[in-house]
Amino acid sequence: MISGIKALAVRFSLAAVFLLAGGHAMAAGALAIDSLQGEKYGFSFNHPSINQAEQRAMRECGSDCSVVLRFSRECGAYAADQAKGSNAYGWATGATSGVVQQRALSECRAKGGSSCKVRSWGCDAVASSDKDSGSRDNNSASTEFQMQGDWQVEYAGSDGFPYSGSLRVGEKTGNGVYRGVMVLAFTNNQGQSKRVQQNTLITVRGNTVTIQGSNPVYLQGSGNYSADAYTMSISNSGLMRGQNNDAGGAGGSVVITRR
Repeated sequence: MISGIKALAVRFSLAAVFLLAGGHAMAAGALAIDSLQGEKYGFSFNHPSINQAEQRAMRECGSDCSVVLRFSRECGAYAADQAKGSNAYGWATGATSGVVQQRALSECRAKGGSSCKVRSWGCDAVASSDKDSGSRDNNSASTEFQMQGDWQVEYAGSDGFPYSGSLRVGEKTGNGVYRGVMVLAFTNNQGQSKRVQQNTLITVRGNTVTIQGSNPVYLQGSGNYSADAYTMSISNSGLMRGQNNDAGGAGGSVVITRR
C-alpha cells in the first residue's frame, strides 16, 4: 500500500511540474496524508505557490505525513472510507469541484471502500471552468460563519487518548463574537472516566474560528485541566478542523461538526 502511495505521489509531482511549466502559478493546492493512508490528512488550496500549499497541508496533517498530491490552477478532492478499520482512499484533480469529488469517490470505492466520503475539496481561484467557485477546506469565507447551535467535538489529544463531547453556542455578544459551553468526556491512560465542562468565548474572523475555554470544572472525576484554546479553519457550514493550543501544552487535532 505504501509503495502505491509513493508511486502516485511521483505521478502527481510530475503533473504539477507540467502545470507550472506553462506559466507562473498564481494558485496552488496540496494534499498530505500519514503512513496509515489517510487516518490523518491535511488539505490546502488557493495558495500563491506549490511550496506554500505543501507547507499548509503538512501543518494540518502533522508528523509522519507526506505530500501525495499537488495541483495548480484547478480543483482537488480527497475521499476516504468511513468504515471502521478500512484504509481505502482516493484523490483526484480536475476542472470542476463536481468532477474531482466524483473521481475521488470512485477511486476510493475501487480500492474496496464501502462507505467512502469526500473529506475535503477545493478549487484554486483561477480554476477557469469551475463556476461554483466553492471550497470545503481552509481558506476563505465570504459571509460570517454561523456559530449558534449545537456542535459535536472530537479532540485527539497528544496525551494518547481521545476526547469527545459537545459545544453549545448561544449568546452572540458582538460582531463575530459568541459565548458557549463545552463538555468533553474522556478515559485517561489509567482507565479513569472523566467529564469536564468549561465556558467558551468564540470569535469568527473570516475563515478562522478561535474557541477559548475558561473555568474548567470536573463533572465526573477530578484532577487538573488546562482550559482548551482551539484555532479552527472552516471547511464548510457544518465542519471545522484545527488544533488545540492550550496553556498546558497538550496540543492535538480537533474536529467540530454541526449536530
